[in-house]
Amino acid sequence: MSYLSAGIGPLGGVGGVGGVGGVGGVGGVGGVGGVGGVGGVGGVGGVGGTVYDSPLMSDALIRSRDGIVGQWRAPAAAPGPLDVEDPDNLDRWSPWVRAAIFDAEMVSRLGFTLEDATMAPRHMTVWHLEVPAPSGGSAPAPTYKPLILMARPTEDIFEAQLTLMNYYAELRTDRQNEILAQIGGGITFLSSVAQLHPDRTPHTLELLAAVLRLALFVHLRVKQGLACRRPLEYSPQIQPMIVTPAHGALPSGHATESFAVALVLWQLIKASGRPGYDSSDWRTQLLRLAARIAINRTVAGVHFPVDSAAGAVLGLTLGQYLVNRCSGAGGYRAWRFEGEKYPENADFIWHDLYDVTNETLISMQGATAYSVEYAAKDQAIDPQHQSYPLAWLWEKAKAEWE
Repeated sequence: MSYLSAGIGPLGGVGGVGGVGGVGGVGGVGGVGGVGGVGGVGGVGGVGGTVYDSPLMSDALIRSRDGIVGQWRAPAAAPGPLDVEDPDNLDRWSPWVRAAIFDAEMVSRLGFTLEDATMAPRHMTVWHLEVPAPSGGSAPAPTYKPLILMARPTEDIFEAQLTLMNYYAELRTDRQNEILAQIGGGITFLSSVAQLHPDRTPHTLELLAAVLRLALFVHLRVKQGLACRRPLEYSPQIQPMIVTPAHGALPSGHATESFAVALVLWQLIKASGRPGYDSSDWRTQLLRLAARIAINRTVAGVHFPVDSAAGAVLGLTLGQYLVNRCSGAGGYRAWRFEGEKYPENADFIWHDLYDVTNETLISMQGATAYSVEYAAKDQAIDPQHQSYPLAWLWEKAKAEWE
């Protein structure tokens, strides 16, 4: 899904992160094609962007220098070198450059594996990589810690869910405009709950763009590992109302991204300490919106309800993980999605998965416990290993809500 191509764009084209590392080109894949715009902030005031690239301006600058530069003289004093690995340097760089730095901080700390054939079911596992500071010139000794394990549903579950999809198809006329508007994502919809605008909240939009790129990176890799077919491959009567994306169904990318960004946004505004933002009404509205975006994909005919459940669990896990990494928390809670335990006829009900009051995923019990915590304690993160670029971004974004 291209969450930001139709999301941040309508808010004023916050930027051009899209091209970073080729991520922008993923665009139509279902990803962050439109994350595109954050770099565009550089053009504010006509100093950045395309103005300098025009032949007219280039010729004018050449002639201006020739007219005023005079005889060459050595500088009276040099500015001196910038400090290495200094958070203050981030203020100097363009937003698209910062985006590449944030991506490196997030993605370099993740790993992916599929359990071998001796395991049943086989889980696709996302790992957090803990990397201590090196000693002298020696290489660091990293440690992998589980973040989320996901197993795909059985074929019987997918087939049973076709009946639910037939019922959901009756909502297509009512939901058509929403579905089409959300093909590229839903940042614009989030801005109707919390006041997001490139002039007012540029760093918040940078943070949310980073969340979406992280979610994209993870869910597409998990989709590749689990390789779940789309609904229309099971029945010629599904007939989606939009083009079915050319990648796996589970976990739903729209669900993953919308729940991740909703969680991060309300954790951010709550952390600002501003009176009222600690109310459960904010997180309830944002999570309801995330659920509606996910459900609309089932209405459209491109996702099973179980795809959305898996995406919600993945998105909420990733969102809290990123918040903890940004805010310097001492750990995170790892999770499991056991797709083979999903009840065959069960719809996607987001509040069965998440406790709004206690702000945590619900660890289910019993034979149909498909969403469960990995362990009864958090996975530790050494505070010394906190990412200062992510911490910088979090603090800048938080200040916009204080």
